[in-house]
Parts: sequence; C-alpha cells; structure tokens
Amino acid sequence: MFYFHCINNSLSQLINSKWIVQFYNKFQMDRSVLVAFLLLSFLLATEMGPMSAEAKTCETQSSKFKGMCMSSTNCASVCKSEPGFDGGHCRSFRRQCVCTKPC
Repeated sequence: MFYFHCINNSLSQLINSKWIVQFYNKFQMDRSVLVAFLLLSFLLATEMGPMSAEAKTCETQSSKFKGMCMSSTNCASVCKSEPGFDGGHCRSFRRQCVCTKPC
C-alpha cells in the first residue's frame, strides 16, 4: 500500500512538472509538422505518379459487316474501314461484329 502511494505521488509530481508540459507542447508541434509533411508528400506523390488509367472504349455494331462474325480479325478489318473506328471483335452467341473506338 505504501509502495503504491509513493508511485502515485511520484507520477502526479512528474505530470505536474514543467518539463513534461514543455515536452508535450513540443511533441504536439512536431506532430503537426509531421502530419503536414506527410500530407504534402502524399499530394505530390499522387500528382507525379504514373498515369495508369485506361481510356474507355465505346462499342457499336458494325454497319458494313454482313453475316455471322466468325473471325475477330475480319471484323476488325471491316471496322477499320468504317469512319472513326480503330478495331472490332466478334461478340455474343449471335456472333455479331462490334466496332470499337476510344470514347
């Protein structure tokens, strides 16, 4: 009991001492500087990072392809002859030729 009382008194004196308050205030300032630095680093890292987002691809059924689409290579050739499209492929069980272009 006496030992616990001594420890309790020592802790209360330590907490009330001036250097603890100064240390705490210094730590708070350092923490805010650290948070600001990390936030700035994060923002700069996201701005300078590689752009990995892919462009969306729009698909439209070919107006020139006739019949069932059995070869995506043939479909792509026909689609490249249509204005504005850069490729194509066969799609679905109905085997339709679908032309593709960046949106």
